[in-house]
Amino acid sequence: MSYGHRPMGVSGRGPELLENLKNEFDSITHDLNMYKMQRDDYERKLQAQLGELNTIQQTLNELERNHAKIKQQYEDEIVRLPRQLDMGQPAGGTGSSGGSGTPSSSGRDLSSPLQFRSSSPAPGQSPLASRPPNASSSISSTEKGGLAPFDSKRSNFPASKRTRSNSNEFYPNQPGFPGILSPITNPSDAATPKHPKNERKDIGESLPLPALRADHTKEQPPAGPGGRTIDAMHNVGEITTISPKEGDGEKTPRRGAADDLDENGKEKNGSDWIVGYNPGVQTNLNIDLMHNLNHTSVVCCVKFSADGKYLSTGCNRSAQIYDVESGKKVHTFCDDNAKEGDLYIRSVSFSPDGQYLATGAEDKTVRVWDIQHKRILHTFVGHELDIYSLDFSHDGRFIVSGSGDKKAKIWDIEKGKCAYTLGNEEVGPKDGVTSVAISPDGRLVAAGSLDRIVRLWDAQTGYFLERYEGHLDSVYSVAFSPDGKSLASGSLDKTLKLWDLSGSRARSRCRSTFTGHKDFVLSVAFSPDGNWLISGSKDRSVQFWDPRSAVTHMMLQGHKNSVISVALSPAGGVFATGSGDYRARLWKYES
Repeated sequence: MSYGHRPMGVSGRGPELLENLKNEFDSITHDLNMYKMQRDDYERKLQAQLGELNTIQQTLNELERNHAKIKQQYEDEIVRLPRQLDMGQPAGGTGSSGGSGTPSSSGRDLSSPLQFRSSSPAPGQSPLASRPPNASSSISSTEKGGLAPFDSKRSNFPASKRTRSNSNEFYPNQPGFPGILSPITNPSDAATPKHPKNERKDIGESLPLPALRADHTKEQPPAGPGGRTIDAMHNVGEITTISPKEGDGEKTPRRGAADDLDENGKEKNGSDWIVGYNPGVQTNLNIDLMHNLNHTSVVCCVKFSADGKYLSTGCNRSAQIYDVESGKKVHTFCDDNAKEGDLYIRSVSFSPDGQYLATGAEDKTVRVWDIQHKRILHTFVGHELDIYSLDFSHDGRFIVSGSGDKKAKIWDIEKGKCAYTLGNEEVGPKDGVTSVAISPDGRLVAAGSLDRIVRLWDAQTGYFLERYEGHLDSVYSVAFSPDGKSLASGSLDKTLKLWDLSGSRARSRCRSTFTGHKDFVLSVAFSPDGNWLISGSKDRSVQFWDPRSAVTHMMLQGHKNSVISVALSPAGGVFATGSGDYRARLWKYES
């Protein structure tokens, strides 16, 4: 008996064909998800545009009603005024019973209402100027302007379409990083008076920032009772915007009153912050203010120690360390040999053991300070422009720095020299590096750049690994998730993005886009448990996002200027903010 044999070629190719089909299926599934995201994005934009059109239509209808009302008042006034004049006419003058209708000395018959309708103003004169003085007394200010005043708060017109605020909204000589601070126009808004040395700029002028365009200029949010900003929800329409009241429930905006500590440790009370919650989601998140940390200049950066007991801040010419529990300053670091003039500390970072503090400044230098002895342990020189960001590796062996010279550098602490320079003409950033971060396992280095791209390198070899494209404007902040599987980025396009690092096929794919900020996103950070992603913005707010759903749960407004830097304590329960209003703030949160 003969038996047939199955072709070996077919059976051998079976797994390969199945693998190809699986790969194709994965690819199609991924593309389908992308199309769904794009569709959802288009639907959101369409709904926003429809809402804007409805608002415009309502505004036009209201203007028409006002116009009709004013027209009727005007005609009634025309009829009434001649009668008043007739009643007050002296003997021998024109009157309703005079019969002759003799013209007045002005040459016009004031008894005829048509004189007011047909009379033309003199060249260059307003039509209202030809009316008798009596007429102006009963004409509303709305009529004098021709149209009812436009309520910019009620409309959804973009800021670029509305009347601009003072042209000093942006400092004309301030293209530096973050370089997007609106000045404090009311001296009482500032925590401390401006130092004369800081009048020239807020935090530097050296880094070109193409994003500083006129279309970003806008009016400041209106202030509520007691100076609290109540325009807190911006474009996130589903978040409640009602004014805070004592005794409100957890899901209504809450105002705070906490101890303020000035530089001398003196306590004072304040209630100038507000929290708004998203009623569309369930959340137990609660926020309270712990301490105000007043500075003499813009606070460029905030960073916690690994144990969460200390907070470091960077400002003009100095870095500070504060005790988190008490809010008192315990150390100040200044380089006595530094050049005169402004010298902003753009970034600070603690070593894992808390013995050292790294600082990066405008003088192109990375310094490592011995905290206990308050002396410089290492000085790393090699960057050609200002340093904007630093991060210490979790094993304490190296520091990564990012600079306006389009480079990131890895510095070996033990050897005291540069181990790798990340960036070249072929695959490196095409513009300044604004933010750097080291992954929790120390294997990866991420960098955000003004060229709108996030890049990834191998920290052990310095090899370039990946680039993440999708932002529409400069990237100003990057942060790894605690598990190292995701990377968050914040951009001047007013969005955050979450990039998936867990799969090879998805490395360059954007997992989620977070929209809701009204202005530039300047800083992003993860909570130590990975449950929250928080962001600071030029719109003066901090938002808490769920990284899994890309939904905002809470918005905090507690600064009078841009929130330049945010950081969460590795110990949990505390976060810090640094702002252009010359203050850093420590906050408690629980969820």
